[in-house]
Amino acid sequence: MTALLSFRTVPSYVLPTKPFPRNNRMSLSSSTSNQQISKCSLSVDAPLKAILFDIDGTLCDSDPIHYYAFREMLQEIGFNGGTPISEEFFIKNISGMHNDELCHVLFPDWDFQRAIKFMDDKEDMFRKIASEQLKPLDGLEEVCKWIENHGLKRAAVTNAPRPNAELIISMLGLADFFELLVIGSECERAKPFPDPYLKALQELGVSPKHAFVFEDSISGIKAGVAAGMPVVGLGLRNPEKLLSEAGATFVINDFKDSKLWTALEELETEMDAEKMKT
Repeated sequence: MTALLSFRTVPSYVLPTKPFPRNNRMSLSSSTSNQQISKCSLSVDAPLKAILFDIDGTLCDSDPIHYYAFREMLQEIGFNGGTPISEEFFIKNISGMHNDELCHVLFPDWDFQRAIKFMDDKEDMFRKIASEQLKPLDGLEEVCKWIENHGLKRAAVTNAPRPNAELIISMLGLADFFELLVIGSECERAKPFPDPYLKALQELGVSPKHAFVFEDSISGIKAGVAAGMPVVGLGLRNPEKLLSEAGATFVINDFKDSKLWTALEELETEMDAEKMKT
């Protein structure tokens, strides 16, 4: 596998030399057809009022760290006969799911307290590594500035445990950017159910018709769509085909992708036209 991601060495941990795979796709060129450009539109009623973000794999490229922590700890307890889990297994069975659900998926024969203790230990390992290595996804700063310049409301909505979510937001310098943080396990139902996104919309006082979502996982995209919002998929790690099948309006590789800025320019034009009416 071609090396596409490198990690600095972290004390007490040695990250894999074979990196977690990125999806490689070309951005749109000036020769992109009108048909391709039309796929960049977001069905949001003017004016746009809010943008909601997932955290893991959306604000930052954290999946390789989660994968490494799960791989090492599962191998240590003899999961899968002691054979390390593959990247494909991680994407299909773990990525985007909340820990209570993973307890039943990974350890159907364990009692819940034993399983959740494993999850808590894995999250401790994740935070130790993440505190040294996380960086914002390319273009995130520009998108945040665009949102602030247009006076839009914003929330972070995640299935991650609260300590993870707060650590990542703080490390990325976004503590003052987000008005609201919604944790899936603190809702009646986590993603892929719409409850976390519906809670965010309710607390922000925004209709789903005037908002959209950034998400990187299948469960997260399903949650956003079920909440009545268009979803922009982040395809840095997960296959574009699966994200599209889950309901993503279109998929980008990072926040610099020209498909995203085509959509934002279109929304900006609609917002300006709405202001002219008032």
